[in-house]
Amino acid sequence: MQPAHLKPSPFKHRLACTVLMLGLSHCAYADDLFFSDHTMPEVLTATHLYQPPAAVPGSISTIDQELINASGARNLTDLLRLVPGMLVVPDSSNLTTVNYHGTSPGQARRLQVLIDGRSVYRAGFAQVDWSDLPVALEDIQRIEVFRGPNTVSYGANALLGVINIITTPAKDMHGTLLKGTLGENGVRDGYARQAWHNEHSDMRLSLSGLTDDGFDKRHDGSDFRDSRRLSRFNLRANHRLNEQHNLDWQLAFKEGSNQINNNYTSVFAKNIRPQPHEQDHQSDEQAKDYAASLRWTATLNSQHSISLQANAQQWERLREWRACEAQISFSPEFNELWQNTAPTQRTEELDKKYEEALAQTPDNILPHSCGMINENSREARYDIELQDTYSVSDTLRLISGLSYRYDQARSKTFLNGRQRKDILRGFSQFEWYLNEHWLLQGGGMYEHDSSNGDSFSPRLAVNYLITPAHGLRAVYSQAVRSPDMFENHADWRYTVRDLRPTIGQNSSADFFISAQGPGNLKQERIKAYELGYNGYFAKQRASIDIKVFEEKISRMISHSPRLDAFNLNNNDHIQFYGSELEANWHTTHQDRLRISYAYIKERASNALDRDVSPPHSGSVSWLHNWGQNWNSSLMYFAAQQLDKKDLQLAMLRISKSFNISSKPITIAANVHKKLNNQPIGRTHTKDNSHDSAYASVQLEF
Repeated sequence: MQPAHLKPSPFKHRLACTVLMLGLSHCAYADDLFFSDHTMPEVLTATHLYQPPAAVPGSISTIDQELINASGARNLTDLLRLVPGMLVVPDSSNLTTVNYHGTSPGQARRLQVLIDGRSVYRAGFAQVDWSDLPVALEDIQRIEVFRGPNTVSYGANALLGVINIITTPAKDMHGTLLKGTLGENGVRDGYARQAWHNEHSDMRLSLSGLTDDGFDKRHDGSDFRDSRRLSRFNLRANHRLNEQHNLDWQLAFKEGSNQINNNYTSVFAKNIRPQPHEQDHQSDEQAKDYAASLRWTATLNSQHSISLQANAQQWERLREWRACEAQISFSPEFNELWQNTAPTQRTEELDKKYEEALAQTPDNILPHSCGMINENSREARYDIELQDTYSVSDTLRLISGLSYRYDQARSKTFLNGRQRKDILRGFSQFEWYLNEHWLLQGGGMYEHDSSNGDSFSPRLAVNYLITPAHGLRAVYSQAVRSPDMFENHADWRYTVRDLRPTIGQNSSADFFISAQGPGNLKQERIKAYELGYNGYFAKQRASIDIKVFEEKISRMISHSPRLDAFNLNNNDHIQFYGSELEANWHTTHQDRLRISYAYIKERASNALDRDVSPPHSGSVSWLHNWGQNWNSSLMYFAAQQLDKKDLQLAMLRISKSFNISSKPITIAANVHKKLNNQPIGRTHTKDNSHDSAYASVQLEF
């Protein structure tokens, strides 16, 4: 929102042309920088306020509905590759990691992820289940990605960025839509949607399912089990109670299963001889998610509105399988030795006990038992937020709020019971137009975390608006990340049930290795500096965003969790610096071109955090309308030196629309191709998820 008195000037036009070096055919005339009959795009995620991109206190990417549909993507993670600086690495078909500017390649510990304002970041185990989110791509209106720290708006865990998934309001959907997809690798997807409307209410119901066989083989040619199956239910409704009051509520449910190989390897593998029938070859995970949200909005007058949103969520992950281990690993002597011996002496003492046990066995074969391993976990979250938006004048807006959140995680194996935390937040931000050119924005969030204490996260930004559509910005921000419950309070131990044969008279026993969280980890902190430019050319229908940045994370917790090496601390740090570019250009009425690029360098104190960000990465997308209702899209993604390998992917979609009995039908063919044959990801698989083809049919009535 900008004052109505902003006017163009020749000087501002010349400055805009100087700053913009994207290679557009020519700079616009001064009056072209204004919008006349064109609508200025706005974004929401940066501050909770609708703002033109040039006025945002940071960098933001928008993946709109046209891009989502044109991509033909089945997975949200494929779309996030369009965002500069976003690292998307498939470890398997049902496990993909997404990080901004690297760090923690196995988890999304430093990103906040929202669906219509509801956080789906699991605070118990620092995870976002990208393949299991209870939302279908067909329901998404747009995805806004704030590229930078934003704890000031969304609390701890928005350390490096915010991904805000915004679904289409019920009022914007009509009638019935059916869609089916079939293809290689066992692709079998379905989607059905129905919308209802009356004078005061709108409602949409969507049912969707997704199935595929995942990767065929590991890179070495061995079998790899990673197929997935999920079903989703989404119901969203909006009620206009009167001219001032609106009520929006949602229900979501997801159920599914993910194949996982039995990857357990015995500590004494070379000295036991289990038979294939004694242990499971799979350790699949059953997953269920439940979510409900209610949002009440009151527009008191044209300058003042308040809203209240309440959310309730539950996550359930059940995983149990049979594996085999030497009986000595369940002995009280080994358990006592592990608990009471200093880590530096454990290996030597355990080796002695092992050699003693081995000397008493014929042929160096230890007796073994096989039993049920359990890695079940359940999490719950309840939160409520009150937000007040007030326009003091035409040049000053304020947004303030209070929130409370309760998180709980339960797992016998990982936490030896239950952990919880309570979070209280108070936040306030302002947007102040000092004059027609200068925009000052600032604010902060105070947060009290029952397990991590108090923190304050500020942000200050200055935007110089060359015109309402073209702005330079300078941003300074601080943010925090709270250690998750597993990092800080892990009590990781395995009680193996149904042992066969039993050990003495016992059919269950504790595995001797266990791990304890330190309990005193502090919040990670980041200081970030950004200089940037954002511009929108109305006549050319072109936009560009450029930024240079420096980010310093201190008190960093660097680890790859292992049962036998769970030594966490706040001793590490990392520094990122680089630049990013994003451009979108409707070159003709039939063509759209989108480009992204990121250059990132890091300096990390811990080897685990080095070389996890590709120094060069980017994407190019071309959407074309061929006429006669034929459309195509071509998307190319590349990353250099990711895990010492290069990643190159291409996605092609061709579609044709026509009517049968006045009912619109769209048929589309999709091809995903990996352009080099290098394994990417920790599992070192050949990325067959991008060597696939599938077709879809969509019917509306």
